[in-house]
Formats: sequence, structure tokens, C-alpha cells
Amino acid sequence: MLDEVKQVGNMAQAAARSAQPYRRHIVGLPLQRSLFRQVARAATTIGLPGLTSEPDFPARLDENGDLFLDRSQVAVLTKALRSWFTPETLEFMHTTHAAACDALVDASENAARAATSLDGAARKLSEDLANRMALVLAYGILSKFVPDVLLRALADAGDVEPPPFPETSAGAELMRNTFALYEACCVLNYTPQRLQREWPGVPAEVFQLVSEFCNRQTGFGPLAWDAPGYEDPNYVVRLLHSAFSEVDAEQVRRRLSFAKRPAVARSTIDVPAKIAVLRRVLGFWLDFMERETWYVRRAFYLGMIPLLQQLAAGYRQKIPAFQLADLLFLDIRELAAGIADPAVIHTRRHRYMENTEYLSVHGVDSSRLATILGSS
Repeated sequence: MLDEVKQVGNMAQAAARSAQPYRRHIVGLPLQRSLFRQVARAATTIGLPGLTSEPDFPARLDENGDLFLDRSQVAVLTKALRSWFTPETLEFMHTTHAAACDALVDASENAARAATSLDGAARKLSEDLANRMALVLAYGILSKFVPDVLLRALADAGDVEPPPFPETSAGAELMRNTFALYEACCVLNYTPQRLQREWPGVPAEVFQLVSEFCNRQTGFGPLAWDAPGYEDPNYVVRLLHSAFSEVDAEQVRRRLSFAKRPAVARSTIDVPAKIAVLRRVLGFWLDFMERETWYVRRAFYLGMIPLLQQLAAGYRQKIPAFQLADLLFLDIRELAAGIADPAVIHTRRHRYMENTEYLSVHGVDSSRLATILGSS
């Protein structure tokens, strides 16, 4: 009887946790939220046990942009995964995961190159890009628990080595690149203080340095597309000021140099096949956890924005008062079908602008939407 009471209590606690958002206000734009509604369908193509239909997926996003994680479904998936792991299935997991990431990068670059296509082609490209973004988002949600399952599987297999973290993390590489920009600006006599004080009225050489850095680092930043990130020169200038205005440059240089020291390679002699592949798969997930936002954010800025700019002309022919930023208030199905109801857009925009808590948290001001779409 006591065990039954405990079980009921545990179930009640799990239900209560599932009723609370896992993360609040992660995204706010209707276009981005609509991609999360496609995540469960995208996950059925991954081929993992327990994800054969949309209801199996353990996460959902509500209209407030709050992410919910069903803990009971996570437990079911975790159990299914641990009994599924073999060298062959682990290789399959790795191959499909890497292919999804590579395909999104390729689709982003293809969209950027083909953005001047005819309207119909732009719609098809935007739909394809959105589908690939949704698939990577599904992996992003799975990253909340799959790496832990892999780590426990390694322990169960007798592996006692440290986790296979990337030799150079994405964050460390970004810091090195940011510090290199700081040094390059200082060579031109533009300290972080002077850069922030005079930006954007700086010499062309300095402006080009910052702009090229932003182009290379686009994708790093918050998951929310409307929040400023490394694609925004103003954001980068503020970052340089906050990070390097009062630091010992030589000390930072030594620390970054230390981080670049080559790692000692781990011997693979006599390592059981399952442990070897578990470490390889876990290593990819650990690297992906630092890059998951980069993949989808870069896809939006590099690929989706040029497509939206191309599609806007067609909408303006139907609705003369149509604004480029209105496209952010369509969902991806409406965008693919060429549907736009001005009244619906107005309602969604009003609801978005009324969510002052979200806008404040993400640093979104009245000009931000026009800025990210290049229409300011």
C-alpha cells in the first residue's frame, strides 16, 4: 500500500513538473513559433525508437513561446534508447544527426544564392529551409536528455574516461575570433571605448572589420531571431566594450593560447566497439549542444531573410500597405501558400508588441524587426 502511495505521489510530481514551462518565452515571432509546431512531425523522420508518431515527441511550444517538456514521455524515450543502443544503431544515430545539420547548412547557403529566383521558387525554398530547421530544432530538444543517456550507457559499458568534449568548443573559438577583432581594431587605434563612442561613424577600414566579423559569426546569439546577436554590428560593438574595455590584453592572450594546446589523443587500442562508437556519438552531441542555436539562427539570417525579401514584392502587389516585417507574423504554412490576411497580421503584431516582458528580456525595441529584415 505504501509503495502504491509513493508511486501515485511520484506521478503527481511528474505531472506538476510537466505542467510548468521548461523554458519561458524562448521565441515570440509567429513565423519562428510555427517551426516549433513542425518539430514533432520532423522528429518522426529521425528513426529513433519511441518517435514513430507525432504524439510521441516530448515537447511542445505554446502561444506564449513557452517550451514544455513532458517528463513522463522523456522517461519512455530514455528507456527505449538504452535498450536500442548497438554499434549499428549508434552509427545510424550519428549519420542521420550529422546529415540533418549538414543539410541545413547547405539549404541555408542555397537559399542565399537563389534568393533572386522567381516568387514560386522562393516559396518552395522557404518551405524546404523551414523543414530542415524544424528537424535540427527537434535534435535540439532531444539534446536536453539524449547526451545524458549516452553518458550513462558509457558508464554501464565500463568506460571510465572523461567525457569526449570537443577539442575546441564553439564558444572558445568564438572568443578567440572576438579577441582577434578587438586586437585588429586596437591596431587601427580604435579601443573598445572609442569604437562604442564613435560607431557607426568610424573609418571605412574599421567598419569593414566589424562588418566582416559579423558576416562570419552570424548564427551565434540567442535562439529568438528578434533578439540581437552576432549578426548585428551594434551588438558586437557593445560586446567588445563590455568584454575588453578594462582587461589585461596580454593575460587574455595567454589564456586563449593555453586553450589552443593540442589535446592528448586517447588510445583506441583494445577499446570495445560499442564504447568507441558511444564516445564518437556522444562527442558529436556535445559539440552540437554548443551549435544547435547557431544552425537555426544562421539559417534564418543567411537563408530565410533573403527569401522573405524576395517574397515581399508579391505580397505588396496584393496588399499595397504590406510591410516587409509583416512576413514575420505569418506562419510557415501561410508563407508557403502565399496567404496573408491583414487583419490576422495586425492581431498577431499587436499581441506580440503587447508582450513587454518578452520584448524586454530579449532586447527588442520598436525598430528591431525592420532592422533584422534590412528594411530600416
